[in-house]
Amino acid sequence: MGTRRWEERHRPLERFLELNRPDVLCIQELSPEASRLITDTLPWIRRVEDPFPAWSEEGNVFWNSDLFDLVEYGAEDIGQLAENQRLFWVRLAVESGATLVVATAHFTWTGNIREITEQINVRVGEAEAAAERLDDLVRPDEPVLFMGDFNDYIHPIRMLRMAGFDDSFMALGLEPVITFPAFPIPHQPPELVDWMMHRGPIRPTLTSVVDFYAQGFPPSDHKPVLTTYRLDERG
Repeated sequence: MGTRRWEERHRPLERFLELNRPDVLCIQELSPEASRLITDTLPWIRRVEDPFPAWSEEGNVFWNSDLFDLVEYGAEDIGQLAENQRLFWVRLAVESGATLVVATAHFTWTGNIREITEQINVRVGEAEAAAERLDDLVRPDEPVLFMGDFNDYIHPIRMLRMAGFDDSFMALGLEPVITFPAFPIPHQPPELVDWMMHRGPIRPTLTSVVDFYAQGFPPSDHKPVLTTYRLDERG
């Protein structure tokens, strides 16, 4: 998300939130400006408040405090090359006492120096590490959502599927849709990099990549991915 062209983007983001009113929102490349706008626009929304600067400058999970209570949270090192990038996660409880885990990550961009000089896909290791950490964190039969900018559409997704995750599009028999860019950036090829994954007793009922504009601008250079999930009954 960041603050690139913020003067032109902040109103589209505000309008997007007003119209869609998400109950759970996972953000990568977070900025203090975007964080304030989200909580000001949706006063019932909460986020992790922690002195570790990554929660303010890299990623965070926002949730509807009328529906969920925060149980615990963490930021796990999964080997991303940027200093403060992490696997950010929260455990949320619903009124019945049942819990779910929501996690987000921003896997390393393809233009990183290791990929150029060593010709390796660093996101494979990041996906493996994310799956291992979520295996450790998530309780048996507890639903988990893992959403983020994975900067890839092949090998990291394959690794996560091997770990039992499914993506919102394939789970509904839909073809995944290009998510980047939303800005008319010259010489920028379209990419499918943003994903919503799930595992356990939870399933998507609707999912879409949204071409949203207000006053001629989108809220971000990535298109929002919106998914409605249903928690399955656990006997």
